[in-house]
Amino acid sequence: MARPRRELSSLDSYRVKWLEMSAPSFDPTLAVRFDLLQGSVRAGWPEDRVVLVPAAALAEALGSAPAGAVDALGRALGAGVGRRAAARMLDPQASSLEEFATQLAGEAALAGLGKLAVERWGRALVLAFDDFPLPIAVVSSVAASAVEAALGRKVWAVTLSHEGHAARVLLTSESAAARVHTWIASGVAWGDALVKLHEGAS
Repeated sequence: MARPRRELSSLDSYRVKWLEMSAPSFDPTLAVRFDLLQGSVRAGWPEDRVVLVPAAALAEALGSAPAGAVDALGRALGAGVGRRAAARMLDPQASSLEEFATQLAGEAALAGLGKLAVERWGRALVLAFDDFPLPIAVVSSVAASAVEAALGRKVWAVTLSHEGHAARVLLTSESAAARVHTWIASGVAWGDALVKLHEGAS
């Protein structure tokens, strides 16, 4: 489902398009399977064995974990989402952005990671999370690894903004990510940072 386009910052030529999960296009049938006799829960195909953990307990553990462990967990969560989303598409590389957004958002929802939307800001790809249940420190790792696993290519993530349990994450090249991170750290608004990126500013 696409929402109306909205202007990006003060630059009229850059507009945003939201792409969210379209319920009729995402089939959750047997996406998560419970085997009570064996005491196992499995998701996706090929199967991932998963463990149901209270989000509050996981958040508490992440709050005291080293940065490397937080990143590793985020990447594992995201990779599972991306891998299962890719399995739903005939060719993830050739899929439309709408189909990609639908399957990625659906798998994120099944994983309990909140509501996910894919946004296009000009040429920039942004993942917008709402009601994300874990500390925001892990969201960029989740986003990057989900897209990497789905598309099979390396991306770099920059958290553009976050408030409460909502966050926006830019996925881009290594050099572009470094520039955007520097601009935001210096006080540039994230929308203006995306404009600067499109203009080729250094």
